[in-house]
Amino acid sequence: MITINCDEKLRYHAYHILTLYYSISDVVFSEDEEVVDISIDLDGKGLCINFFGAEHVYEFMDMNTLRRELFLLLREKTGKILPWGILIGIRPSKIVLKYIHEGLTREEIVTKMKDEFLAMEEKISLAYEVALRERDLLMKVDKENSVDIYVGMPFCPSRCLYCSFASNVYQGNRYKDDYLRLLQVEIKMISEYLERHHLEVGNVYFGGGTPTAVNDEEFEEVMKAIFENFIRGRETVEFTVEAGRVDSIDEKKLETMKRYEVTRISINPQTMSDATLRLINRNHDSRMVREKFLLARDMGFNNINMDIILGLPGEVVKDVLYTLDGLRELSPENITVHGLTLKRASRLYEDFVLNKKYDLPSQADMNLMYSLTDAMARDIGLVPYYMYRQKNMVGNLENVGYSKEGFENLYNITMIEEVKTIIALGADGVSKKVNGKKIERFANFKGLNDYTERFQEMMENKLNFLED
Repeated sequence: MITINCDEKLRYHAYHILTLYYSISDVVFSEDEEVVDISIDLDGKGLCINFFGAEHVYEFMDMNTLRRELFLLLREKTGKILPWGILIGIRPSKIVLKYIHEGLTREEIVTKMKDEFLAMEEKISLAYEVALRERDLLMKVDKENSVDIYVGMPFCPSRCLYCSFASNVYQGNRYKDDYLRLLQVEIKMISEYLERHHLEVGNVYFGGGTPTAVNDEEFEEVMKAIFENFIRGRETVEFTVEAGRVDSIDEKKLETMKRYEVTRISINPQTMSDATLRLINRNHDSRMVREKFLLARDMGFNNINMDIILGLPGEVVKDVLYTLDGLRELSPENITVHGLTLKRASRLYEDFVLNKKYDLPSQADMNLMYSLTDAMARDIGLVPYYMYRQKNMVGNLENVGYSKEGFENLYNITMIEEVKTIIALGADGVSKKVNGKKIERFANFKGLNDYTERFQEMMENKLNFLED
């Protein structure tokens, strides 16, 4: 545990730096300056940090002064190397792109981000590379009179240990039938809205949850509704289905996806370690991942994404190397690399943060896992094209999408860059209405009970939001 005392206006900034180095549950603020490990004050002398009995005084310029100096003190004390420095925002590439537009050279950007944010050159270079790719891809997605569509299926075969999404176990779910029926009603209502306003559909993403968690007939019905309302007769560029859980994929579902002109699918192992798969409550093994991937290949799918998660409980570098060898063998067109995030709504948060049940990788191992993953992706012809970060990520690292040239997920670019309207359907779908720099949001009901029992109310409000 580490205790800290500081003025209320400094607390937010100090807290975010402290939680880079210490578990959230171990950071305690106290009003008693006599018993704390760290006290921070801002007075006539400048910024004063009493750090474990040693007083440090700095000229205060802005809140980044506090962030930098506290970060450096904590780095020296803990020995942890955090490659992003004091950057806690979700999109470092956005900062880089701003500097590019201001006319700064790559070298000037590297120097500026090292000095201002204490970021390491390896990560700044990654953000620079992603920013250039995003800039080029924006030309493909930023079309007038066009929206993107997200359709959510809030069911899974089982609930993963780390999951915090609005996902529900499919088997025996009492809301399932009503949900699937009303989802198709929502699809039709949004299609009619598009027709009234002569709007085209750029990209469609069918995610979840796990869209393929339902049975073959139910999946066919929803896919047909999506196709007839958002794909057929339109200029849709990309149709992604996040099949995700390999234990929910079969030949009939893949045939349905081909029939309804899906252009990109995800088959997500998360890890190729069978022991870890059991631990995180996924009902498949690595053999099944290979079988379902090769089945999709044989059926003609030529744009396959695979998700992996770095930092899973109990995994060490050799486990990640085993996963990377499996991906290298399969050679997908996309790999999405996620850092494990300790989200409050997940069972992992309760088990790890509150009950100390699992061991997570060290910072040094996390840094090495990311470097090895980046090297493997590039070795099979993939390059990074989008990136974002989240709070409470193990190792304070990043999520990165890698792809072969021309196989990028355009929906992800739209979502992250927020350059066009996205209409999200289904439970917990959040629509974003973009008008220039103004972004407005409308959230569908999250719970299946509210979505099914208050559907008419929700849709009336949603259409009013879209029409306004």
